[in-house]
Parts: sequence; C-alpha cells; structure tokens
Amino acid sequence: MSLELLNTLATITTTVVISATAIAAVIQLRHMRASNQIAGQLALRQVLLDDAFIESMGHIRFEIRELLKDPQFLEFVRQFHLSTASDGDERYERPYSAALRVGRNLENIGNMIRNRLTDRRIFLEQYANLVVMAWDGTEPLLKIRREATGNDATWEDFEYLTVLSRRWIAEVRSCYPKGVERILPPAPREASSQS
Repeated sequence: MSLELLNTLATITTTVVISATAIAAVIQLRHMRASNQIAGQLALRQVLLDDAFIESMGHIRFEIRELLKDPQFLEFVRQFHLSTASDGDERYERPYSAALRVGRNLENIGNMIRNRLTDRRIFLEQYANLVVMAWDGTEPLLKIRREATGNDATWEDFEYLTVLSRRWIAEVRSCYPKGVERILPPAPREASSQS
C-alpha cells in the first residue's frame, strides 16, 4: 500500500469520525434542550399550582371583585403605591397581597416567555385561560397603580403574556392534533366563545 493511499484513508477516516462526533453532539444538545424545557415547564407548573397561588386566584375572582366597588379599597391601592399608606386596613391588605402575588408571578413568567427562556406554545396551551382570568381580575388594580405611580412599565410582561394568551385563545382554541378522530362531538360555537 502506498503512502498516498494510507494518507487518503486516514483523512477519510478522520472526517467520518469528526462528522459522527458532530452529529452526536447535535443530538445531545437537542436532548439537553428538551430536558431543560421539561424542567422549566415543571417549575412554572409548581408556581401556578402552588396552594398560595391558587388561594390568591380565589381572592381575585371573588373578594377583589366585590372590593372594587368600595372607594376606600381603591384609595388603599392608590396610597399603597405612593408609599403614603398609613397602617393599612386588614380587610384590604390580605386580598391586595394576593393580587400582588398573582401579578408578580405572572410578571416573572411573562419575562421568561418574552426572553425565550421557556417555550411559549407549551405554556399557552396549558395556562392561557388562567393568565386571562388573572389579568381580568387584576387589571382594575393595575390601572390604579399605574396612574398613581405614573409608570406604564409596571407588570408589562404580565400584560404581554395576557396579549399572547388572548391571541392564542382566539386563534388556536385547541391543541388537539389535526386528523385524529375525536370521541366527543364538537361544542356549539356559542358555548365555546363564552368560556
């Protein structure tokens, strides 16, 4: 065997080994990315299904809805963000703290979605309705806060997440795979637009 033939075979073998290594590295990176996405989604799930978060959502859906009719509560919210609140009324502190917990958590998640630290589609498939429900309950409070502080940046990632959620609900409606038969018949259009 000539030296040139050996040199050529060694070069080809090296190229094959390097190519196989590169392919294995790409596959491993995909697996690591998938693993990170799973871990991230599980962490978000833990936040949103935490007892304190669920209890806070209950305050927003029921208690705060009634408190929004109380001018003293609205003034409490305004004063709270001007740092001029005196000893707060306990009737208002607990439900408002609940609203702040929900807003802060969804603000953080919105920031993660905006910065592509977690998969937007997966999150919206699972939690779009929850985000919209949380926004609808906290929006009046956020308006008061933004007006009091003169800062439109407050909870802007939560707002962004809500826009994405509303868009997802309006455009996608379902993540059920196309072409796969369904067990139940489709719901009437009127009923699906009410939920």
